[in-house]
Amino acid sequence: MLSPEVIPFFVVYIFGYAQLLPENNRLGKLNRPGIMPHSLDISIDDLYNNRRIVPERSTEHEDDLYGRPHTKEKNIKGDSGMGSKLRAAVIGCGMAAKIDHIRWYAGHPDVDLVALADVNVNAAKFCAQHWGGKPYADAEEMLKIECPDVVSVCSPVAKHCQHSIMAADHGAHVLTEKPMAPTVEECDQMMEAARRNNVTLGVAFHKRYNAGAEEVRRRIKAGDIGQPIFGRTYWTIYAGHTRESRGKLETGGGCFQDHGSHWLDQYRWWIGEIAAVQGMMEIIYPEVNEVEDHAVALVEFENGFSATIETSWVGPAHEHDQLEATWIYGTEGAICVSLPPWTNYQPPTVKQWVRNGNYWQSISLPSDMLFFGHYHYKRQIDDFVACLKEGRQPGATGKDGRKTIEAVLALYQSHAEGRKISLPLAKSPDVRAIFERLRNQKLN
Repeated sequence: MLSPEVIPFFVVYIFGYAQLLPENNRLGKLNRPGIMPHSLDISIDDLYNNRRIVPERSTEHEDDLYGRPHTKEKNIKGDSGMGSKLRAAVIGCGMAAKIDHIRWYAGHPDVDLVALADVNVNAAKFCAQHWGGKPYADAEEMLKIECPDVVSVCSPVAKHCQHSIMAADHGAHVLTEKPMAPTVEECDQMMEAARRNNVTLGVAFHKRYNAGAEEVRRRIKAGDIGQPIFGRTYWTIYAGHTRESRGKLETGGGCFQDHGSHWLDQYRWWIGEIAAVQGMMEIIYPEVNEVEDHAVALVEFENGFSATIETSWVGPAHEHDQLEATWIYGTEGAICVSLPPWTNYQPPTVKQWVRNGNYWQSISLPSDMLFFGHYHYKRQIDDFVACLKEGRQPGATGKDGRKTIEAVLALYQSHAEGRKISLPLAKSPDVRAIFERLRNQKLN
C-alpha cells in the first residue's frame, strides 16, 4: 500500500505516462486545465469541422477557463509601452489558428485572449466557446471595439496582407502565419505598415522553435559536421484529391508555398542567404487543385551550400499527418531531423552520422510531456509575447518572411521559364498565368 507521502508523486507519474501513449499524444487528447483549455472530448476531426460546440456562455460576467474574470478594459501601458497583460486577438479561426495560436494565448499568464474573428462566425464561436474571447464575423469591427495589443493573422494567405495592415493601422503588433503573402510586393506593404505604425511584425515560422531544428542549428554552428556541403528535405502529406481553399488559385501557390516556405526559412536560419533557385512542379490532380500539389527545388546558397526540397500533397501519408525529414551533410559528418505530424506533441528524432565510425548516433532531446515546454507552437507564442514585453525583435521578422516568399516565387518562375532564377527578384512573376497554363496543360 502506498504511503500518503508517495501518493502525489505516484499520481503525477501515472498522469504523465498516460500522455505518452500513442492514443494520447495528439492535440485532441491533451486537454488539461491550464495547459490545454478546451472541452475534454474535443478531437482532431472536431477541430477540422468546428463540431461539438458547447452551449453559449456569457463572456461579459463569467470567469474564463482559468478562473480569471473577463474584462474589456484596455491594459494601462507603462514606460515600456506594454502593460502587464497583453490583449490578444486572432483573425481567422481555421486549423492553424486552433493548433498554433489560440490555445497558447489562452493559456499564457501574461495574455488575455479577448477576441476571435472569422467570416465564418461559427468557426469563431467554436473557438471562443473552447478557449475564450468574443467571436466576431468582421475583423475590422473587432479591432475597433476590442483594441487588441497583439493580433495573430491566421486568415487565408490571400488575406494576410489586408489583415496585417488593418491590424497594424489599429496599433496592434502582428504575428502573421506563413507564408507571409502571395507576392513580395504585398510583403513590402506589410512591412511598411508595421514601420509606419511603430509596431512589431513577426512571421510564424514555428519550426525555428522546434527542439530538433534548434539542435541541428546548434551542431552546425558548433562545427560538429564540419563545413556543411548539401542538404535534402522531403515533406509529404496525403490529402486525398482535394485541398479545398488551400488548393485554389487565389492563394498564389500550393504545396511549395505552403510548406516549402518553412524549409526555405530553416535553411536560411541554419546556413545563410539564398542565391538562386531552380526546379519543377506539377498539378497532379488538376480537377481539384489550381496550384501545384507536387514540387522539387534545388536551392543554391551564397556560401556554396546547396539543398533539394521536395514537397507534396499526394504523398504516402495518412490524412492530417505527414512524413517530414531533413538531412544535412558536411565534410566531417551529417545530421538528420525527422519531425512527427504537426498535431503530435512528441519531440522530433535527431541523429548524427559519425564519419570516422560510419554510423548514425541518436541524439536525445528535452521533452516536457506534462507542461509542453518543448512544444514549438507554444514556444513560438511564448517568445512573441516576450519580444513585445521586452521590446526586442521576434525570431522571424517580416524581412525573413519576404525572403522566403521571394525564393518560393523563384521556383515558380524557374519552372515556367525552364532556367535557374537568381535572387533578388526584380518583381513577383505572374503566378496566376503560370498556374493557369500549367493546369490547362494537364486538363487538355
